[in-house]
Amino acid sequence: MIQRHRKNHNRMKDKGFTLVELVVSMALTAILATAVAALMFPVVSIFMDMQKLSRAQLVADTVTDTLRKECAAAYVTGAGDVRVVNIPDPLDATVGDNDLITSLSRANEVMLADIKKNEGGNALVFRINMGYAKAIYWNTGVSANNYNSLLEEGFTPSPVTSKAVYRLFPNGATNLQPDKMPIETRPGYLHCAYYAITSEKVFSDEKEVELFRYKEPYDYTNPFSVGVYNGYTVKVTYSPLTYQTVVNPATSIADRRPAYVVANIEIHEKSNGEESADTLVYSRRAVICFAEDNEKVTE
Repeated sequence: MIQRHRKNHNRMKDKGFTLVELVVSMALTAILATAVAALMFPVVSIFMDMQKLSRAQLVADTVTDTLRKECAAAYVTGAGDVRVVNIPDPLDATVGDNDLITSLSRANEVMLADIKKNEGGNALVFRINMGYAKAIYWNTGVSANNYNSLLEEGFTPSPVTSKAVYRLFPNGATNLQPDKMPIETRPGYLHCAYYAITSEKVFSDEKEVELFRYKEPYDYTNPFSVGVYNGYTVKVTYSPLTYQTVVNPATSIADRRPAYVVANIEIHEKSNGEESADTLVYSRRAVICFAEDNEKVTE
């Protein structure tokens, strides 16, 4: 009995893996690990893409909400109170918003022709009250000349250091080369420019139309900080304005009133405003409405 137990014990001690069994088990483990890795890679890739898309959608939501909030408070009574302007992408950062100012300073006949033509663009400009207008755009900032004009003697209100432009350019704007500009003022981030304006009444089709014209820059700011962009940049363009008619049927530009504009919002995976059009992560079209004057507007 004891001898039999010892024999069985010795057999168990001698039992183990052969080299062939070890090689086979290692091969099977490698195959299994490869299969798991092959399954995990697309899953991780999809997760990262969805995370990236989700962050881009949040940025687009923020931009959309900002545009709607700003335009809901616009002072809009006639066709000339909202304009969509196209600003060429500047090759030199010192150009700033000069192209936009040029568009707001042209002769009345030219501005009327632009309103009638009603083409899209990359800057939305609207009146915010009788004396001031606001522009929202993404592709250029304040020029050195316009910044310096805010420092002129007698500029109101005083002190000028209360202006938001000082947050954007705390050290002045004498050198606006792209690598010297504050990050949030570079192309790719939403900019707001405020301008003092004058109103002029002109005639179109024998009807009176009120147009606002550029007078002087008032302030420059951003709707939100760079951190809100989550490392992305934006590109916003606007479709031609859609009008409602004040008089039915409308026979003149004076019988029309801007009702809404469609904003084409693109979110790009580029930081610091670097120029690139091949890194589009997410895009959206959003309807941006202007407050209605129900007493005058008819469908």
